[in-house]
Amino acid sequence: MKRTRDDERDDEVAVTGGEDGARRPAKHHKPTEGAGTNAHVVAQHYNARPEVGRDRRKDSPILHLKNFNNWIKSILISKYAHRGFHVMDFCCGKGGDLLKWSKAGIRHLVGVDIAAVSIEQAQERYTQGRGNRFQATFFAADCFGVSIYDKLPPGHKLDLVSCQFALHYSFESEAKARIGLENITKSLKTGGHFIGTIPNAYWIVKRLRAADGLSFGNSILTVAFDQRDDYPRFGHKYWFELKDAIDNCPEYLLHFPTFEKLALEYGLELEYKKPFHEIFQEESQNEQHRNLLYRMNVVNDEGTISADEWEVAGLYIAFAFRKVS
Repeated sequence: MKRTRDDERDDEVAVTGGEDGARRPAKHHKPTEGAGTNAHVVAQHYNARPEVGRDRRKDSPILHLKNFNNWIKSILISKYAHRGFHVMDFCCGKGGDLLKWSKAGIRHLVGVDIAAVSIEQAQERYTQGRGNRFQATFFAADCFGVSIYDKLPPGHKLDLVSCQFALHYSFESEAKARIGLENITKSLKTGGHFIGTIPNAYWIVKRLRAADGLSFGNSILTVAFDQRDDYPRFGHKYWFELKDAIDNCPEYLLHFPTFEKLALEYGLELEYKKPFHEIFQEESQNEQHRNLLYRMNVVNDEGTISADEWEVAGLYIAFAFRKVS
């Protein structure tokens, strides 16, 4: 699924208003617990999600989609995480990427997430993990609402920051996006990378415009909006429900051109950005990554995943920024 220049132009206008697009010096917003109105809703949602265990996860109706997402993350981490690295897993959830970090041979991991219950489960998963070759520190904090710098180990410098399937929550407001970027970059070394995965706002808006009403989806996905007339650059809320994963949680469109300009103010330069479908087309040609598809049970016995799972996979993109200053 190649992106064309027409796609990129549409991406630029998919969300309009609110900013002149001019580059300005970074604003330093005071990080307070009250930044934004839905942080507590998101925290409650993920705190309430049960840890079902490995055997129960095999019964998930979106098993292959979850495994596909993990395959994408494995490839992304293998590209940018190297032996001896100091890493921050930003919005780490229950620690689902611990094995990936172990295989990458990192030295130290800092895991932070807004959901305290998820942090407890991540700590437990790390403690019970076999053969962990890295040290890890976990703490709960609103990554987009408060400064986390003073909670990091003293003098800690990061080689890599990873934020998987969570950065779009920061687009509730410009203040939250800036607090998130400051948390991401303040301890990141020059030359270090910030990697992640996010919903593709262009794809979502395109589907909404093609829908008859304010929602669209399939047998496993529902995306619903309150309105479809205005597309502000920040605070454009929608309700996201993915069977056996996310229960009608408020999320926000992340207009990528706006985020790219904002990231540059914090010394981050875009290095990599691709939709999941395009990553699959490219990386499945790599013998090692193709074999990993089968080892991770990404595809079924016919070598495919369901049409609805494949459609949802197309909702996401992966990215990498390099800190240049």
